[in-house]
Amino acid sequence: MAPSIAPEHFRQVLGQYPTGVVVVTALDSAEQPVGMTVGSFVSVSLDPPLVAFLPARKSSSWAALRAASDNFCINILGSDQEQICRAVASRKTNKFDGIGWQKSAQGNPVLDGSVAWIDCTVDTIHEAGDHHIVVGEVQDLGVSHNGYPLLFFRSGYGSFMPASMAAGDADLLDQLQYLDLIRPRMEELAQRFSSEVTAVALVRDELVLAASAGRPSLIDLPTRVGARTPFAPPLGSVFAAFGEDSIRERWLSQIPEQMPESVTAALREMPARVQERGYSIILGHERAAAMEIAFTRHSDGDSSVSTEDVIAAMGAVAPDTNPADEDPAGTKELRSLTAPVFGPDGRLLFELILWGPQEPIGHTDICDRAAALRETAALASADLADSLPRAAR
Repeated sequence: MAPSIAPEHFRQVLGQYPTGVVVVTALDSAEQPVGMTVGSFVSVSLDPPLVAFLPARKSSSWAALRAASDNFCINILGSDQEQICRAVASRKTNKFDGIGWQKSAQGNPVLDGSVAWIDCTVDTIHEAGDHHIVVGEVQDLGVSHNGYPLLFFRSGYGSFMPASMAAGDADLLDQLQYLDLIRPRMEELAQRFSSEVTAVALVRDELVLAASAGRPSLIDLPTRVGARTPFAPPLGSVFAAFGEDSIRERWLSQIPEQMPESVTAALREMPARVQERGYSIILGHERAAAMEIAFTRHSDGDSSVSTEDVIAAMGAVAPDTNPADEDPAGTKELRSLTAPVFGPDGRLLFELILWGPQEPIGHTDICDRAAALRETAALASADLADSLPRAAR
């Protein structure tokens, strides 16, 4: 008799192995795209060329794919396609609304921006516990561009960069050595609120997402480990509040001269407010997401996002970032709560961010989350102070 293994333990252990992320696509009888996000894709054979993916037997997305066609296409997602991954995985209908694609020679959707695609016909379908093993015979395939693939690892998304190209992140090495020491605290907090907790480091003039724990509750959230955004108001206010004076001045210097005076005044008051409160808070999903995207695209050199666009996005979010008075009435969309984690030398090491739920919540719930985050950040700081000397030996 096979041993009894708890599903939670099974997932935890298997989660130590990173997997690639693909979207399997086909066209139904109405010529509409259907598909599903899959993390269990594998190459099977060279001669004949065979691949396979393993969908859950009870998956409605797999049922729609199976009913649609005997053909399918494997789309290997790029590192910048996390949002597509989440959209296809979370939507029940109209999965491909807003997602560009082209038809392959076999008539399957090939997603714009995917790293590579593999067009197949179904060879065999095997039953394997609560999953099927779908073996496909490769009919055509190609590489679309030389970007990096999207990976799934320990309940978070990231990417792969060859060691020879990782020198640009050498400035993160000092911070990265501490992450394993605080990760258990991050995981406990994420599990408590069924959300995601991220650790962000300040590297020169950029905020770098160094680690994540838990499962994102926000569909639009680009929490790719390694992602960078500019260290500019209102982002990074915890570093401005609890960091050295030179860091605060550097942050304030990023306020554009064109910013309305009322917004500039609010941003200049923000570090003191965050320091007094002990944490930073951002409310509202739509404007915050627009700002995050504008910051990232502008920083990456996207010519379609102008400096004026970034200024407008910053100004739109400023009133909902660390407001002077927290109105206890009604419910609000909580975007994020952020608290400081200090290193063994007492200097600010990370911003610890607890991301809010998709749905609005009440003032008491927000306060409970803020208190839990501050406690977690304080415990993480204590862990670093107590454990680092032993870990360093």
